[in-house]
Amino acid sequence: MIKAPTSSPLAAAAAVLVVVSAWGADATIETTCRDAGAGDRRVDVAFCVRQFLAYQGAAEADTWGLARTAVLIGINLADDAIFDLTHGKILPEPKDKKAEAAMDACVKAYDKVGLAFAEASDELRARRYAAAKEEMASVAPLLQRCDGGLVKVGLPSPLPRYSADCLQTTIIGIAITNLVK
Repeated sequence: MIKAPTSSPLAAAAAVLVVVSAWGADATIETTCRDAGAGDRRVDVAFCVRQFLAYQGAAEADTWGLARTAVLIGINLADDAIFDLTHGKILPEPKDKKAEAAMDACVKAYDKVGLAFAEASDELRARRYAAAKEEMASVAPLLQRCDGGLVKVGLPSPLPRYSADCLQTTIIGIAITNLVK
């Protein structure tokens, strides 16, 4: 009876390669997030690392790729907010016309947030970094418009997590774009 070897030099080399590759990818993400934080103190380094480690393909990305990944994460966050708003996941159906208008304005604001991140992605792909940062910078006022509009009609903002995550993603995206050479 032929037995498979329990260990071989090839298997050991493969295991070492996997460990080194995984360590190297995490180190690149962690290093980039840490460098972004050094450039902009508003960067939440732990949030940055968590977001990138959760995003498929980010581990293999260089700094430019991580800047693009940040805007893709922003697009996903905006889409998630729109879904939750339009499918009653966050607030019950609006009870009056003012509340309905505020919710509709919020959906439109998050649609524009997604568009701003998409435009930033296009600008990054074209290596027009200043234009990409401008697009990302346009996100904060859109988030404030949504939250402020809901408060005006007496509704608590249902989106504090989305607003905070989109804003932090914007800050990270701009900070990482500043690192691209």
